[in-house]
Amino acid sequence: MKAMKVKIYLYSVFHRYVGSNVTLVDWILLTVTLSLNEPIEIPNPLATVEVIQSSPLTTRRIRDSRKWILKGILILIRHGDRGPLQHVQKISTIDCGTEETQLIQSYKSYLYNLTINGKVQWTGPGPFHAFPLMPQSARQCQLGQLTMQGISQHLNLGQMLQKSYYKVWPRLLSLNPEEVLVYSTIYRRTFQSGLAFLFGLIPNETLTKVTIGESQSMSFCFNDCECPVTESLKKFVQSSELHQLKSHPAIETLAQTTGRLLISADAEQKALIKDPYVIRDALLTFVCHRSGLPCEKPGNCVRKQNVAGIIAYTDWINYQKWRNIHWQRLSLLKSYGHVRHIVQQMLHMVGSNGPNLVLYSGHDFTLLHLSTALGLINDPLLLRYASRLVFEVYQDNRNNDEKGTYFRLLSNGKDVTKQISFCKNIVSIDKKNNVCKIEDIVRFLHDDYFSSLNVSNFKDACTKKSEKSNDDFFQF
Repeated sequence: MKAMKVKIYLYSVFHRYVGSNVTLVDWILLTVTLSLNEPIEIPNPLATVEVIQSSPLTTRRIRDSRKWILKGILILIRHGDRGPLQHVQKISTIDCGTEETQLIQSYKSYLYNLTINGKVQWTGPGPFHAFPLMPQSARQCQLGQLTMQGISQHLNLGQMLQKSYYKVWPRLLSLNPEEVLVYSTIYRRTFQSGLAFLFGLIPNETLTKVTIGESQSMSFCFNDCECPVTESLKKFVQSSELHQLKSHPAIETLAQTTGRLLISADAEQKALIKDPYVIRDALLTFVCHRSGLPCEKPGNCVRKQNVAGIIAYTDWINYQKWRNIHWQRLSLLKSYGHVRHIVQQMLHMVGSNGPNLVLYSGHDFTLLHLSTALGLINDPLLLRYASRLVFEVYQDNRNNDEKGTYFRLLSNGKDVTKQISFCKNIVSIDKKNNVCKIEDIVRFLHDDYFSSLNVSNFKDACTKKSEKSNDDFFQF
């Protein structure tokens, strides 16, 4: 755990002082140097909750109730720990289980009692009626499925946030089901993560009656999903990443040699063997569950240097991607429907119409696209399992009209409100805590959201072509 904190600190220092001058060689050398003589802890997504819990930022709230009234919170989470997305060799040797804590036992008992009594609201007629409430295997790592460690992460995260909020916002423990709005993408891992998180966060009697809505899109785009231009933008981003890989043949070789030891080599997966992101995902299955790295034969094994190199390269690519105009525009378009929905719920909260708690249970790309659209700095911790973005909505008690409404944004417990690109009316509560006027995000959504695309609405942004070609429209 100490090694993890040191590495996260050095990572942040490295980015802060080197900034845009960071090179692939510099970052890989730093990471490999840190990893050679220590356990492989730097990419461990399971440590997310533990790291967050140790941060004092998670317990800091705007406590002056004479001035600030917390009206509600909106939470976007990434699902918890899961099995790999591709067939990994020797996966049956990995234990994806976790310690049977009292919290897990309580959760199992809660689900059992509801199921046996036929009172499970979420599995009635609706999108999730056939979904199991828990991972089907307590120990196995199943392809793309939530593990018991993932359940444990979100139980602990929900419980931690409850302890953090209930003294400042006692209403959390007396919310009616109608005041809780929950959406999940149509994957078992997000549905099960959302349930476990809510079990830790809100009273059981409320959770039992909550309705979980379905999002067909990983972006929670609701009514603003159809956007043909995003396919072109995706190809530009992928082309840029492929160009980066071809520009670093040593990394391409590293990925390929590591991939052969990890990925099942059937015909369909040959192309995946040299994809650094696929290799990273497979490596995390071993690293995050403290399993020994695989060997094809004695002397031909995945080594710690392989892990450090792949993790460093993919982190570096994500850092570079943040400055890629195609990625920025893709994120704006992908997140538009979600931002609209968030703003609508904020306005409902300050208008006392409810809901007061909104949860979106999604994926890493959900958080990455939204944070990019809001103008946040690249944060590698958002790639970790059980990461979260939280919007807190406040009313200035001295000003009860719309001009007295504010919001605050926290990324894994850290106040990042000042990073938001469109927040012009920032109020600093203290050195580390700030709020932004809700009118700023409303203005951004209605007036400025598409200004960087030289259009004024979502439809035009998704269909516009330049006089020459689509390519010209997306040039730097």
